[in-house]
Amino acid sequence: MFGVAVAAGGEGILAEKLNRAGIRTMPIPFLQRDVSVIKEFLSLFALVKIFNRERPDIIHLNSSKTGGLGAVAARISSLVTRRSSLIVFTAHGWGFNEDRPYVARLIIFLAQWITVIFCHKIITLSKAVHSQAMYFPFSRKKIFFTEQGLQPIELLPREEAKKELISVFNKTNPSHKEFPGLWVGCVAELTKNKGVIYLVEAASKLTGCDSRLLILGDGEDRDKLELQISRLGLQNKVFLSGFVPDAAKYFKSFDIFVLPSVTEALGYALIEAGQAGLPVVATKVGGIPWIIKDGESGILVPPKNPEALAGALKKLLDDNGLRQQMGRKNYELISQKFSFEKMLKETIDIYNKA
Repeated sequence: MFGVAVAAGGEGILAEKLNRAGIRTMPIPFLQRDVSVIKEFLSLFALVKIFNRERPDIIHLNSSKTGGLGAVAARISSLVTRRSSLIVFTAHGWGFNEDRPYVARLIIFLAQWITVIFCHKIITLSKAVHSQAMYFPFSRKKIFFTEQGLQPIELLPREEAKKELISVFNKTNPSHKEFPGLWVGCVAELTKNKGVIYLVEAASKLTGCDSRLLILGDGEDRDKLELQISRLGLQNKVFLSGFVPDAAKYFKSFDIFVLPSVTEALGYALIEAGQAGLPVVATKVGGIPWIIKDGESGILVPPKNPEALAGALKKLLDDNGLRQQMGRKNYELISQKFSFEKMLKETIDIYNKA
């Protein structure tokens, strides 16, 4: 049995879900996504204070920034309290894969290596993340791979999902009361790493297809994407909803799911799309090929390639039989491979492993 408490920055939807589940939460003051040296030090001291007070047996860290700060704070706390905690870090991806200058990527590599050194055990989410972790010197014996899994999502029936999602989109697109044709769905944060800009360009190349591209999510590229949609004359074809809570419940409203990521450690949305029985078009990066079998449960294309995205989408839009076939195969593969119970057991085994 484990007693669980979660320390996190902010008071968003994660905190709400944890509170509803009866899990005790603790705020980390000043912790934010953007880098600020002063706030990083304040967050570090806040974490040391939390660890000194709570004296946990296991400190499980998530996200690159919290991984680094948390690992250092845990080591400081062990010196102060003279009590060791097992420090575990789940690597959801490596920042040096992002599209940055070489020097910046090298600095990120060194920073993440320090995180790995300071932790006792590292959990990787995909074979791609795991294989890259093997390049960190003096670290191989502490790196473990676990097959990820999600509990079954609560999917709305197709017609109910379509009706509710139309209502969601009408809040940001009041001039459109309905969305005819086939629906291509994308659920992603609107950032450079998700490659949505290439998806919008691909939509401009889908001539002769009665379809709508519905993009659920928000982020720093929202304004840029709105300008792109307007410039390409896609106001009647491509729609942005903004942030949508529990977006996965609407997946059955889609005919195809698309994820055009430039870099992606795993892609939980793809697992959710599989649970919904959707055929997928995605980029062949990171852990995505570990989820989607090219030519069987979906079509994989090179990143940053609007022409390839458009070609794959058109192939599925034009062939109802192929959509049905790939959707069924995706459901079958996801159901067999990504078990929440298996992931939980493997994680506990890592906690207990000497």
